[in-house]
Amino acid sequence: MIRTATATTREVIPIVSANKAQSRSNVLALYKEMQRYAPKLYKQFHFDDMPLSVFRAALKKQYINNAHLTDFRVIDRKIAECRQVMLACQKHWYNSYHLRNNLFRENVEAKPKDFLSTFLRSKN
Repeated sequence: MIRTATATTREVIPIVSANKAQSRSNVLALYKEMQRYAPKLYKQFHFDDMPLSVFRAALKKQYINNAHLTDFRVIDRKIAECRQVMLACQKHWYNSYHLRNNLFRENVEAKPKDFLSTFLRSKN
């Protein structure tokens, strides 16, 4: 007696976007909103040691770093994370050092890439 197995597949419902085009438009809207908020953020966190254009470029780099993403559910999750960071900045839950470390990776030590460096680092 031969039985045929029916494969059950589960369809994952997207968070916000129904397709990639809608996800792309959501990213662009968030990017524009963040660039509009940049001068206020710049003054609020006292980034006077650099020009505003450098600060805007650092914000843009955060978006470019995620340009390789294609799954719109992952993109929607990244959008939600960015909105939470914006809210935290607006409510002053972040301090300037936190934001500076996120944008410019200052005061963040590079992780060792090989075994010997990892071993020697743990010995100190």
